[in-house]
Amino acid sequence: MSYHQNRSIVIRNAIINSLFIIWCLVWRTGLGLTFFIIYASLGYIYNWPFYLPISIILGFIPWGWKVQEERRIREEEQKMRNLKNQIGDGFIYARAESNVEINYRAVIFLKSVLGLFISGCWGIILGWKAIWNMILQLVDNIRTVVKYM
Repeated sequence: MSYHQNRSIVIRNAIINSLFIIWCLVWRTGLGLTFFIIYASLGYIYNWPFYLPISIILGFIPWGWKVQEERRIREEEQKMRNLKNQIGDGFIYARAESNVEINYRAVIFLKSVLGLFISGCWGIILGWKAIWNMILQLVDNIRTVVKYM
C-alpha cells in the first residue's frame, strides 16, 4: 500500500471517528436533556416532591450508560491480560462463565428502575470523565487530520 493510500485511509478514519464522537456527544446530551425536561415538566404539572433531583439523575442516564460501557470494556481487557499472564508460554485451556438470573416480572421491573437510577448516579459521578475522554479523542483526531493534510 502506498503512502498516499495509507494517508487517505488514516484521514478518512479520523474524520469518520470525529463525526461519530460529535454525534455521540450531541445524542447523549440531547437524550439526557429530554429525560430531564419530560420528568421536570411532569413534576411541575403534578407538583410531585423531589422532581428536580430525580429529573437531574434521569438526565445523566445516557452518560451513566457510557461510563458503565467503558467499565465493562476495561474489565474484559483486564481479564484477558490476566489470562495471558497466567498462560505465558504454557498451554491453552478453556474457561466458561455463567450467570444465573431470576426473571420474574416484578424483579425485572425493579431491576430496570434501579438500573436507571444507578446509571444516572454513575453519570453524575463519572460522566465528566467520559465526556472529557471523548473530547480528547476528538482533539487527537483533528490533530491527525491536520498532520496528514
